Amino acid sequence: MAYCEARCLTAVPNEACTGGECLVEQAQRGDGEARDRLFSLLAPAVTRQAQRLCGTGGMAQDVAQAALVQVLEHLSELRRPDRLGAWVRRIVINACRMERRSQAARSHKEETCGERASAPDGGEQRLDARRQLWRVLHAAPQLPPLLEETFRLRVVEGLTTQQAAARLGVSPEVIRARLCRARRRLRAAEDGGR
Repeated sequence: MAYCEARCLTAVPNEACTGGECLVEQAQRGDGEARDRLFSLLAPAVTRQAQRLCGTGGMAQDVAQAALVQVLEHLSELRRPDRLGAWVRRIVINACRMERRSQAARSHKEETCGERASAPDGGEQRLDARRQLWRVLHAAPQLPPLLEETFRLRVVEGLTTQQAAARLGVSPEVIRARLCRARRRLRAAEDGGR
């Protein structure tokens, strides 16, 4: 079957549509051939965007695969087929952000885990990171009480912004502002101590 790909995939105005069944609409209805064609057309563009956002390493491949799976799983939720490109770009951006957050969380967990830090394969970088973390935690009690408590909840205990806000009875914006001020003061104290 010949599908119309003009409006949805190439952002060509409606007048340029060939009059055939819209590829995206057919894929949304569960047409396997349309889904395969849509996947083969989207995969290179999604991969290129993931590489622009994440670099050319393995992370870009992971993000591209996750984004393509999301697109196909949630294709029925797309209300306007002519907005497919923007919708797919947003999915790739979100997949990249989620992967970065996941990597940061894994990195943070490894740094704070005492068993891993004491392992001999950690190298000088891990030792330097532990020393820096120790200096920061040692300097934290010198912060004003509200900043110190916010810093402790977010950085030491690992609560999310929303969790810390709920615990302290303030808005997430207040937590972000306090954390920013706390980090600024700790950096200034560290720079002054050198």
